[in-house]
Amino acid sequence: MKFFLITFVLSTLFSCNSTNRKDTAKTETQEADPSAKIELLWESDTLLRTPESVLIDRERNVLYVSNVNLNPWEKDGNGFISKMDMQGNITELKWIEGLNAPKGMGMLGSSLFIADIDVLVEANLETGEIINKTEFEGEPQLNDISVGLDGVVYVSGSNSQKIYALENGNVDVYFQGKEGERFNGLFWEKDRILLITSAGSQFKEIDHNSKEENIIAENMGHGDAIAPVGNGGYLTTSWAGKIFYVSANGETTTLSDTEASEENAADLDYSIQNKTLYVPTFFKNQVKAYKLIMPGD
Repeated sequence: MKFFLITFVLSTLFSCNSTNRKDTAKTETQEADPSAKIELLWESDTLLRTPESVLIDRERNVLYVSNVNLNPWEKDGNGFISKMDMQGNITELKWIEGLNAPKGMGMLGSSLFIADIDVLVEANLETGEIINKTEFEGEPQLNDISVGLDGVVYVSGSNSQKIYALENGNVDVYFQGKEGERFNGLFWEKDRILLITSAGSQFKEIDHNSKEENIIAENMGHGDAIAPVGNGGYLTTSWAGKIFYVSANGETTTLSDTEASEENAADLDYSIQNKTLYVPTFFKNQVKAYKLIMPGD
C-alpha cells in the first residue's frame, strides 16, 4: 500500500486544449490492433535507479539513460547519467554524476544537453564532463528535450506549460500553453514541433511560424515520449505504463499496457534502422528493448 501511494503521488507530480483540431484527430484508442505490435528483445539489469529517459547516440553506438534516483522533482544531487551498449549491458553506471533529477536529453555537436528540474546541463559527449549550466527562473520543471536541425535546443517545462528555445546561449520562450496541461515529450520537425501533454493527455503539433496548435490524437494517458517510426507514424508513451503507435492520420493503437503491474513506460527512443524501441521503466529500474513489427515485416 505504501508503494502504491508513493506511485500515485509521483504520477500526479510527474504528469510529466486547443480549439484548432485536425479532422483526423482521434478520441478513442484501439485495442489489440493487428496492424502493429511489439516483441520483447531484452531487459537490462536493475542497477539503474529510476530511469526516466533513453537517448540513442547513433554515431557512438551507445544508449544514454537518465536516472532520477527516486524523487523526480527533488534537488537532492543524487541523479546521474548511465551508458549502455545496444544489447542492454550497462557499461558505465554513473558516467555523469552530481545531477538532481535528470530527465530528457538531446545532442548537439559534441554536447549532451540534460533537463534537470530548473537547469539545462551541457556535458561533453566524449568525456562526460559538465561544461555549462543554464538556469531557468521560477519552477519550470524542465522535462523533455528535442534538438532541431536549426541548431536550437528545445526544452519543455511541465510546470510552466512552456516550450523554451536555447540558441547561442540565450533562452527564449518558443511557445506558451494553457494552465494545467503539463508539457512533456517533444519532437522537432522542419515545419512544426510535436508535443505530448501528461495532464492534458493530448498529442499535438505546433506550427513554427504561426504557433497554431492542432491536435493529432487524444486520450494519451500521462503523455511522455514521442519518437518517429519513419513511415509517418510515431511511438508515444503514457508514463503510467502504456506504449502507443499513432499512425500518420492520427489513429492510435495500444501496443503495450503494464499499468496493472505498475511498470512505467517513460521517455523512450526508437531506432528506425533496427526497428527497436528502448523503454525506461522508471520504478522498475530497467530499460527494456522491443522490436516493432509492422504489417509486411
